[in-house]
Amino acid sequence: MNRVFTFIYPSSLCDDQTYYAILDNIYNLFNDKANQYQSRPLYVIFPYAIFQIIKNFTLFQNADIGYLVSFLLFQIVICIFTINLFINILKKYYPIGKLDTVMITLIYFLNPVQQFVVFTTSNGTLNFLMLVGTLYLLDRYLNIDNTYFLCLLVGLLFLMNRSFIVSLAVFLMLRTFNNRKKFRAYVELIIGFIIFWIPIYIYRYWIKVNGFEVYDTNVTDYGHFIWVSKYFDQGIGFWFSKVVLSRENFNLRLSTSWDSSDEWYCRDIPENFQCFFNDLVLVSIYLYIPVTLVVLYLLLTKNISIVLLKNFFIISFITLLFWSFIGWYPPLRFGIYSFGNILFLLLLIIYSKTENLSLKISLTACLFFSLINISHWNNPKLIEFTTLSNLGIVLLVLNISLLLKDKKRTNTLN
Repeated sequence: MNRVFTFIYPSSLCDDQTYYAILDNIYNLFNDKANQYQSRPLYVIFPYAIFQIIKNFTLFQNADIGYLVSFLLFQIVICIFTINLFINILKKYYPIGKLDTVMITLIYFLNPVQQFVVFTTSNGTLNFLMLVGTLYLLDRYLNIDNTYFLCLLVGLLFLMNRSFIVSLAVFLMLRTFNNRKKFRAYVELIIGFIIFWIPIYIYRYWIKVNGFEVYDTNVTDYGHFIWVSKYFDQGIGFWFSKVVLSRENFNLRLSTSWDSSDEWYCRDIPENFQCFFNDLVLVSIYLYIPVTLVVLYLLLTKNISIVLLKNFFIISFITLLFWSFIGWYPPLRFGIYSFGNILFLLLLIIYSKTENLSLKISLTACLFFSLINISHWNNPKLIEFTTLSNLGIVLLVLNISLLLKDKKRTNTLN
Protein backbone atom coordinates (compact mmCIF):
# COMPACT_ATOMS: atom_id res chain seq x y z
CA MET A 1 0.00 0.00 0.00
CA ASN A 2 1.37 3.36 -1.01
CA ARG A 3 1.24 6.03 1.63
CA VAL A 4 1.31 9.72 0.85
CA PHE A 5 2.59 12.03 3.56
CA THR A 6 1.80 15.73 3.56
CA PHE A 7 3.91 18.19 5.49
CA ILE A 8 2.50 21.68 5.94
CA TYR A 9 5.25 24.29 6.04
CA PRO A 10 4.65 28.05 6.43
CA SER A 11 5.23 30.07 3.29
CA SER A 12 5.12 33.68 2.19
CA LEU A 13 3.59 34.61 -1.14
CA CYS A 14 5.47 37.91 -1.05
CA ASP A 15 8.99 36.78 -0.23
CA ASP A 16 9.68 33.11 -0.79
CA GLN A 17 9.93 32.88 -4.57
CA THR A 18 12.16 35.94 -4.70
CA TYR A 19 14.52 34.54 -2.09
CA TYR A 20 14.52 31.14 -3.82
CA ALA A 21 15.59 32.83 -7.06
CA ILE A 22 18.67 34.11 -5.21
CA LEU A 23 19.56 30.57 -4.10
CA ASP A 24 19.43 29.44 -7.72
CA ASN A 25 21.65 32.28 -8.87
CA ILE A 26 23.16 34.86 -6.54
CA TYR A 27 23.36 37.33 -9.42
CA ASN A 28 19.56 37.53 -9.44
CA LEU A 29 20.11 40.10 -6.70
CA PHE A 30 21.04 42.49 -9.47
CA ASN A 31 18.10 42.01 -11.85
CA ASP A 32 14.33 42.14 -11.68
CA LYS A 33 14.04 38.63 -10.26
CA ALA A 34 15.31 39.57 -6.80
CA ASN A 35 16.75 43.08 -6.75
CA GLN A 36 14.32 44.14 -4.00
CA TYR A 37 16.62 42.28 -1.59
CA GLN A 38 19.82 43.70 -3.03
CA SER A 39 20.45 45.58 0.22
CA ARG A 40 20.79 42.27 2.16
CA PRO A 41 23.72 40.53 0.44
CA LEU A 42 25.31 39.19 3.61
CA TYR A 43 22.00 37.72 4.72
CA VAL A 44 21.31 35.76 1.53
CA ILE A 45 24.90 34.67 0.87
CA PHE A 46 24.83 32.12 3.70
CA PRO A 47 21.61 30.29 2.67
CA TYR A 48 22.97 30.43 -0.89
CA ALA A 49 26.17 28.69 0.23
CA ILE A 50 24.19 26.07 2.18
CA PHE A 51 21.97 25.39 -0.82
CA GLN A 52 24.95 24.95 -3.14
CA ILE A 53 26.21 22.20 -0.81
CA ILE A 54 23.03 20.32 0.06
CA LYS A 55 21.57 20.29 -3.47
CA ASN A 56 24.16 17.64 -4.34
CA PHE A 57 22.54 15.16 -1.93
CA THR A 58 19.68 12.92 -3.08
CA LEU A 59 17.44 13.97 -0.19
CA PHE A 60 17.46 17.55 -1.47
CA GLN A 61 17.08 16.91 -5.20
CA ASN A 62 13.63 18.44 -4.83
CA ALA A 63 14.58 22.10 -5.06
CA ASP A 64 11.70 23.30 -2.86
CA ILE A 65 12.93 21.16 0.04
CA GLY A 66 16.47 22.40 -0.52
CA TYR A 67 15.29 26.02 -0.43
CA LEU A 68 13.39 25.51 2.83
CA VAL A 69 16.21 23.64 4.55
CA SER A 70 18.82 26.21 3.49
CA PHE A 71 16.98 29.11 5.08
CA LEU A 72 15.85 27.07 8.10
CA LEU A 73 19.43 25.99 8.86
CA PHE A 74 20.69 29.55 8.66
CA GLN A 75 17.83 30.83 10.83
CA ILE A 76 18.71 28.20 13.45
CA VAL A 77 22.37 29.28 13.33
CA ILE A 78 21.29 32.89 13.93
CA CYS A 79 19.11 31.82 16.86
CA ILE A 80 21.81 29.67 18.47
CA PHE A 81 24.38 32.44 18.09
CA THR A 82 21.96 35.01 19.58
CA ILE A 83 21.12 32.82 22.60
CA ASN A 84 24.77 32.05 23.31
CA LEU A 85 25.74 35.71 23.02
CA PHE A 86 22.96 36.71 25.40
CA ILE A 87 23.81 34.02 27.96
CA ASN A 88 27.43 35.19 27.91
CA ILE A 89 26.20 38.67 28.85
CA LEU A 90 23.94 37.35 31.61
CA LYS A 91 26.67 35.23 33.20
CA LYS A 92 28.50 38.41 34.12
CA TYR A 93 25.58 39.46 36.34
CA TYR A 94 23.68 36.33 37.40
CA PRO A 95 24.39 32.62 37.99
CA ILE A 96 23.10 30.79 34.91
CA GLY A 97 22.73 27.03 35.25
CA LYS A 98 21.80 24.35 32.73
CA LEU A 99 18.09 24.60 33.58
CA ASP A 100 18.27 28.37 33.09
CA THR A 101 19.82 27.87 29.66
CA VAL A 102 16.94 25.59 28.68
CA MET A 103 14.33 28.02 30.02
CA ILE A 104 15.96 31.03 28.36
CA THR A 105 16.02 29.17 25.05
CA LEU A 106 12.35 28.24 25.44
CA ILE A 107 11.29 31.80 26.25
CA TYR A 108 13.36 33.07 23.32
CA PHE A 109 11.49 30.80 20.90
CA LEU A 110 8.09 31.69 22.41
CA ASN A 111 8.61 35.20 21.08
CA PRO A 112 6.16 35.43 18.12
CA VAL A 113 8.95 36.84 15.95
CA GLN A 114 11.00 33.69 16.49
CA GLN A 115 7.98 31.38 16.31
CA PHE A 116 6.82 32.62 12.93
CA VAL A 117 9.97 34.01 11.29
CA VAL A 118 12.44 31.21 11.98
CA PHE A 119 10.63 28.96 9.49
CA THR A 120 10.52 31.58 6.74
CA THR A 121 12.93 33.36 4.42
CA SER A 122 12.58 36.65 6.31
CA ASN A 123 15.57 38.25 8.04
CA GLY A 124 13.39 39.26 10.99
CA THR A 125 15.35 37.08 13.43
CA LEU A 126 18.22 39.54 13.03
CA ASN A 127 16.26 42.29 14.78
CA PHE A 128 16.58 40.46 18.10
CA LEU A 129 20.25 39.75 17.39
CA MET A 130 20.74 43.48 16.88
CA LEU A 131 19.39 44.19 20.38
CA VAL A 132 21.53 41.47 21.98
CA GLY A 133 24.58 42.41 19.91
CA THR A 134 24.30 46.07 20.93
CA LEU A 135 23.97 45.06 24.57
CA TYR A 136 27.11 42.94 24.14
CA LEU A 137 29.04 45.83 22.55
CA LEU A 138 28.19 48.14 25.43
CA ASP A 139 28.94 45.49 28.03
CA ARG A 140 32.30 44.33 26.67
CA TYR A 141 33.78 46.93 24.32
CA LEU A 142 32.56 50.39 25.33
CA ASN A 143 35.89 51.34 26.90
CA ILE A 144 38.39 49.65 24.58
CA ASP A 145 41.19 51.75 23.07
CA ASN A 146 40.32 51.36 19.39
CA THR A 147 36.76 51.00 18.10
CA TYR A 148 37.36 51.26 14.36
CA PHE A 149 37.27 47.51 13.73
CA LEU A 150 33.93 47.30 15.56
CA CYS A 151 32.54 50.12 13.39
CA LEU A 152 33.62 48.18 10.30
CA LEU A 153 32.01 45.00 11.65
CA VAL A 154 28.71 46.79 12.32
CA GLY A 155 28.89 48.19 8.77
CA LEU A 156 29.06 44.60 7.49
CA LEU A 157 26.11 43.62 9.68
CA PHE A 158 24.17 46.52 8.12
CA LEU A 159 24.39 44.53 4.88
CA MET A 160 22.43 41.77 6.62
CA ASN A 161 19.77 43.91 8.29
CA ARG A 162 19.60 47.69 8.36
CA SER A 163 18.50 47.88 11.97
CA PHE A 164 22.17 47.37 12.90
CA ILE A 165 22.67 51.08 12.33
CA VAL A 166 21.09 51.38 15.79
CA SER A 167 24.06 49.42 17.18
CA LEU A 168 26.45 51.97 15.72
CA ALA A 169 24.41 54.94 16.93
CA VAL A 170 24.09 53.65 20.51
CA PHE A 171 27.73 52.57 20.76
CA LEU A 172 29.27 55.76 19.36
CA MET A 173 26.89 58.07 21.23
CA LEU A 174 27.54 56.47 24.61
CA ARG A 175 31.28 56.26 24.03
CA THR A 176 31.42 59.93 23.01
CA PHE A 177 29.29 60.96 25.99
CA ASN A 178 31.50 59.05 28.42
CA ASN A 179 34.58 60.80 26.99
CA ARG A 180 32.94 64.14 26.18
CA LYS A 181 35.77 66.17 27.71
CA LYS A 182 38.32 64.62 25.36
CA PHE A 183 38.79 66.03 21.86
CA ARG A 184 39.87 62.59 20.67
CA ALA A 185 36.36 61.24 21.37
CA TYR A 186 34.82 63.53 18.73
CA VAL A 187 37.49 62.65 16.17
CA GLU A 188 36.83 58.98 16.87
CA LEU A 189 33.10 59.57 16.45
CA ILE A 190 33.54 61.06 12.98
CA ILE A 191 36.09 58.49 11.81
CA GLY A 192 34.06 55.59 13.22
CA PHE A 193 30.96 56.82 11.42
CA ILE A 194 32.88 57.04 8.14
CA ILE A 195 34.38 53.55 8.59
CA PHE A 196 30.88 52.15 9.16
CA TRP A 197 29.86 53.18 5.63
CA ILE A 198 32.94 51.72 3.92
CA PRO A 199 31.50 48.18 3.37
CA ILE A 200 28.23 49.67 2.08
CA TYR A 201 29.95 51.94 -0.44
CA ILE A 202 32.39 49.22 -1.54
CA TYR A 203 29.41 46.94 -2.20
CA ARG A 204 27.58 49.62 -4.19
CA TYR A 205 30.75 50.43 -6.12
CA TRP A 206 31.19 46.73 -6.97
CA ILE A 207 27.62 46.64 -8.28
CA LYS A 208 28.24 49.57 -10.60
CA VAL A 209 31.67 48.39 -11.78
CA ASN A 210 30.17 45.07 -12.81
CA GLY A 211 27.54 46.78 -14.94
CA PHE A 212 24.59 46.31 -12.61
CA GLU A 213 22.20 48.92 -11.29
CA VAL A 214 22.06 49.83 -7.62
CA TYR A 215 18.47 49.35 -6.51
CA ASP A 216 17.02 50.08 -3.09
CA THR A 217 13.35 49.14 -2.97
CA ASN A 218 12.92 50.35 0.61
CA VAL A 219 13.85 53.86 -0.45
CA THR A 220 12.70 53.96 -4.06
CA ASP A 221 9.35 52.21 -3.69
CA TYR A 222 8.44 52.78 -0.06
CA GLY A 223 10.40 55.85 0.96
CA HIS A 224 11.49 54.27 4.24
CA PHE A 225 13.24 56.82 6.48
CA ILE A 226 14.29 59.01 3.54
CA TRP A 227 11.01 60.94 3.79
CA VAL A 228 12.52 62.74 6.81
CA SER A 229 15.03 64.42 4.49
CA LYS A 230 12.27 66.68 3.17
CA TYR A 231 12.79 68.66 6.37
CA PHE A 232 16.46 69.20 5.53
CA ASP A 233 16.58 71.28 2.39
CA GLN A 234 19.25 73.63 3.66
CA GLY A 235 22.01 73.95 6.23
CA ILE A 236 23.92 71.09 7.81
CA GLY A 237 21.03 68.65 7.34
CA PHE A 238 21.18 69.20 3.59
CA TRP A 239 24.92 68.53 3.41
CA PHE A 240 24.69 65.59 5.79
CA SER A 241 22.09 64.03 3.45
CA LYS A 242 24.34 64.72 0.48
CA VAL A 243 27.29 62.92 2.11
CA VAL A 244 25.38 59.92 3.49
CA LEU A 245 22.95 59.21 0.64
CA SER A 246 23.89 57.85 -2.74
CA ARG A 247 23.56 60.27 -5.65
CA GLU A 248 20.40 58.52 -6.82
CA ASN A 249 18.74 58.66 -3.41
CA PHE A 250 19.84 62.24 -2.83
CA ASN A 251 18.27 63.28 -6.12
CA LEU A 252 15.20 61.24 -5.21
CA ARG A 253 14.72 63.17 -1.98
CA LEU A 254 14.74 66.40 -3.97
CA SER A 255 12.26 65.23 -6.60
CA THR A 256 9.80 63.36 -4.38
CA SER A 257 7.50 64.91 -1.77
CA TRP A 258 6.91 61.66 0.18
CA ASP A 259 3.47 62.93 1.14
CA SER A 260 1.62 59.74 0.27
CA SER A 261 -1.81 59.38 1.85
CA ASP A 262 -1.99 55.65 1.09
CA GLU A 263 -2.86 53.12 3.79
CA TRP A 264 -0.31 52.74 6.61
CA TYR A 265 1.78 55.76 5.56
CA CYS A 266 2.55 58.55 8.06
CA ARG A 267 5.21 60.80 6.61
CA ASP A 268 4.86 64.00 8.53
CA ILE A 269 6.24 64.97 11.92
CA PRO A 270 4.71 64.49 14.53
CA GLU A 271 2.01 62.28 12.97
CA ASN A 272 4.59 59.54 12.44
CA PHE A 273 5.08 59.24 16.21
CA GLN A 274 1.34 58.93 16.72
CA CYS A 275 1.08 56.21 14.07
CA PHE A 276 3.95 54.28 15.62
CA PHE A 277 2.54 54.71 19.14
CA ASN A 278 -0.83 53.37 17.97
CA ASP A 279 0.96 50.31 16.64
CA LEU A 280 2.77 49.79 19.94
CA VAL A 281 -0.61 49.84 21.70
CA LEU A 282 -1.74 47.04 19.38
CA VAL A 283 1.43 45.09 20.17
CA SER A 284 0.75 45.52 23.90
CA ILE A 285 -2.75 44.12 23.44
CA TYR A 286 -1.43 41.26 21.32
CA LEU A 287 1.21 40.42 23.96
CA TYR A 288 -0.92 41.29 26.98
CA ILE A 289 0.46 38.52 29.22
CA PRO A 290 4.18 39.29 28.60
CA VAL A 291 3.40 43.00 29.12
CA THR A 292 1.60 42.25 32.40
CA LEU A 293 4.50 40.13 33.63
CA VAL A 294 7.12 42.74 32.78
CA VAL A 295 5.20 45.54 34.51
CA LEU A 296 4.58 43.49 37.66
CA TYR A 297 8.15 42.23 37.97
CA LEU A 298 9.59 45.71 37.45
CA LEU A 299 7.30 47.11 40.13
CA LEU A 300 7.58 44.29 42.67
CA THR A 301 11.13 43.02 42.37
CA LYS A 302 14.66 44.35 42.54
CA ASN A 303 18.14 42.97 41.91
CA ILE A 304 18.33 43.87 38.20
CA SER A 305 21.84 45.13 37.55
CA ILE A 306 21.79 48.94 37.21
CA VAL A 307 24.42 48.80 34.45
CA LEU A 308 22.52 46.14 32.51
CA LEU A 309 19.20 47.95 32.95
CA LYS A 310 20.69 51.30 31.91
CA ASN A 311 22.18 49.82 28.74
CA PHE A 312 18.90 48.04 28.01
CA PHE A 313 16.80 51.20 28.26
CA ILE A 314 19.19 53.26 26.14
CA ILE A 315 19.17 50.61 23.41
CA SER A 316 15.39 50.31 23.64
CA PHE A 317 14.83 54.06 23.35
CA ILE A 318 17.08 54.46 20.31
CA THR A 319 15.54 51.35 18.70
CA LEU A 320 11.99 52.66 19.09
CA LEU A 321 13.06 56.09 17.86
CA PHE A 322 14.67 54.48 14.80
CA TRP A 323 11.54 52.51 13.87
CA SER A 324 9.26 55.50 14.49
CA PHE A 325 10.79 57.20 11.44
CA ILE A 326 10.24 54.38 8.97
CA GLY A 327 7.19 56.18 7.57
CA TRP A 328 5.18 53.02 6.87
CA TYR A 329 3.33 51.37 9.73
CA PRO A 330 1.53 48.16 8.74
CA PRO A 331 -0.32 46.85 11.81
CA LEU A 332 1.96 45.06 14.29
CA ARG A 333 4.76 44.11 11.90
CA PHE A 334 7.39 46.68 12.82
CA GLY A 335 5.95 47.08 16.30
CA ILE A 336 6.64 43.39 16.90
CA TYR A 337 10.13 43.68 15.40
CA SER A 338 10.94 46.60 17.71
CA PHE A 339 8.82 46.77 20.87
CA GLY A 340 7.95 43.06 20.80
CA ASN A 341 11.61 42.05 20.74
CA ILE A 342 12.47 44.64 23.40
CA LEU A 343 9.73 43.18 25.60
CA PHE A 344 11.12 39.65 25.29
CA LEU A 345 14.67 40.81 25.90
CA LEU A 346 13.49 42.38 29.16
CA LEU A 347 11.56 39.21 30.02
CA LEU A 348 14.74 37.19 29.65
CA ILE A 349 16.64 39.61 31.87
CA ILE A 350 13.86 39.43 34.47
CA TYR A 351 13.87 35.64 34.35
CA SER A 352 17.66 35.53 34.78
CA LYS A 353 17.72 37.74 37.86
CA THR A 354 14.88 35.81 39.55
CA GLU A 355 16.26 33.55 42.27
CA ASN A 356 13.09 31.74 43.35
CA LEU A 357 12.85 28.45 41.40
CA SER A 358 9.05 28.27 41.75
CA LEU A 359 8.77 31.76 40.27
CA LYS A 360 11.06 30.82 37.38
CA ILE A 361 9.07 27.69 36.55
CA SER A 362 5.65 29.34 36.86
CA LEU A 363 6.84 32.33 34.80
CA THR A 364 8.08 30.08 32.01
CA ALA A 365 4.96 27.88 32.14
CA CYS A 366 2.72 30.96 31.98
CA LEU A 367 4.55 32.24 28.89
CA PHE A 368 4.54 28.79 27.29
CA PHE A 369 0.80 28.17 27.51
CA SER A 370 -0.19 31.74 26.66
CA LEU A 371 2.09 32.00 23.61
CA ILE A 372 2.50 28.50 22.15
CA ASN A 373 -0.81 28.81 20.29
CA ILE A 374 -0.80 32.56 19.71
CA SER A 375 -2.34 33.89 16.48
CA HIS A 376 -0.06 35.25 13.81
CA TRP A 377 0.06 39.04 13.92
CA ASN A 378 -1.53 39.18 10.45
CA ASN A 379 -4.60 37.33 11.72
CA PRO A 380 -7.62 39.71 11.72
CA LYS A 381 -8.61 38.19 15.07
CA LEU A 382 -5.74 39.47 17.18
CA ILE A 383 -6.54 37.58 20.38
CA GLU A 384 -8.13 34.14 20.53
CA PHE A 385 -8.97 32.53 23.85
CA THR A 386 -8.26 28.83 23.63
CA THR A 387 -7.81 26.10 26.23
CA LEU A 388 -4.06 26.72 26.19
CA SER A 389 -4.30 30.51 26.47
CA ASN A 390 -6.86 30.19 29.28
CA LEU A 391 -4.42 27.92 31.11
CA GLY A 392 -1.81 30.63 30.56
CA ILE A 393 -4.09 33.14 32.31
CA VAL A 394 -4.54 30.73 35.25
CA LEU A 395 -0.76 30.36 35.48
CA LEU A 396 -0.44 34.16 35.33
CA VAL A 397 -2.61 34.42 38.43
CA LEU A 398 -0.52 31.70 40.10
CA ASN A 399 2.71 33.48 39.20
CA ILE A 400 1.40 36.79 40.56
CA SER A 401 0.43 35.14 43.86
CA LEU A 402 3.89 33.55 44.12
CA LEU A 403 5.49 36.88 43.27
CA LEU A 404 3.55 38.68 46.01
CA LYS A 405 4.37 35.91 48.49
CA ASP A 406 8.07 36.12 47.59
CA LYS A 407 8.04 39.90 47.96
CA LYS A 408 6.41 39.61 51.40
CA ARG A 409 9.03 37.05 52.47
CA THR A 410 11.85 39.28 51.22
CA ASN A 411 10.48 42.31 53.06
CA THR A 412 10.20 40.27 56.25
CA LEU A 413 13.84 39.17 56.01
CA ASN A 414 14.94 42.74 55.43
